[in-house]
Amino acid sequence: AVYAIESTCRTPDRVGVYSEILRVLKPGGIFACYEWCLTDKYSAFDERHVRIKEAIEVGDPPAPLCSAGACEQALTTLGFRLIESQDCASFSPEGGDPWYRPLTASYNPMHWPRLQFTPPMRAGVPFLFR
Repeated sequence: AVYAIESTCRTPDRVGVYSEILRVLKPGGIFACYEWCLTDKYSAFDERHVRIKEAIEVGDPPAPLCSAGACEQALTTLGFRLIESQDCASFSPEGGDPWYRPLTASYNPMHWPRLQFTPPMRAGVPFLFR
């Protein structure tokens, strides 16, 4: 098996990365991955969408984000069999937190890891790990 967690989005050549994964994967093996991708609802003409996309790219710098559909197309074109694909932006368990809740800042110290996304913590954490 091969897995990738928010890593293949860091290359502008996903086809190259996926083909290398396919090369090292044993026949019948599984490739599991989750990535930052643009939802099909993304609009480059919507200022809010662009602002969110840019914030992701600055805070967790991938190569320019591409659509989930583009990733799926690259995988299937190379010969992967897509078993499941899910858009977390449109899925939230009933009564549960939305997917982005852990990424939102909270000044309540009991809400770790959300405390780290506050300006004081972003400034202070580097000094804690020196």
